[in-house]
Amino acid sequence: MKRILVCLSFMFILVACSNENGDNSTKEVDITKAFVEENAEVGLTYSEVRERFGTEVLADEVDNAETWLYDSTQYSDFEYNQSLKSIASEEIKSGNLEYQLYINFIEEEAFMYSYFYLGGDGKVWQYQVTPDNKTLNNPVSN
Repeated sequence: MKRILVCLSFMFILVACSNENGDNSTKEVDITKAFVEENAEVGLTYSEVRERFGTEVLADEVDNAETWLYDSTQYSDFEYNQSLKSIASEEIKSGNLEYQLYINFIEEEAFMYSYFYLGGDGKVWQYQVTPDNKTLNNPVSN
């Protein structure tokens, strides 16, 4: 009987420890411009970016830099051509796509963030954190 209690106690401890960190690997993050302003930081590693922003939807090398894409669609059945080489301005303007966030890495550290969103004037805007940690907020030329 003592062995059974010891085994059950050990199993209980294992189960409790396995849930200690929760489901952060699949957490959904509401990436707004304010969220990017608060969390985008030059020098973050891959794991630190994933911890803050969640898992990217697309990643590849573009112009000798690792580039990650985050986006959010208004409707669950909406699909568009996700690209690391061009922004989806028309999809953002139409309201089908809430935003696109591109994060560029060199040597596994973030060095630039570009967040595209619909401004109050109906234009697509870009909020950018540059490699020297400066921020820019400008309408995108269409």
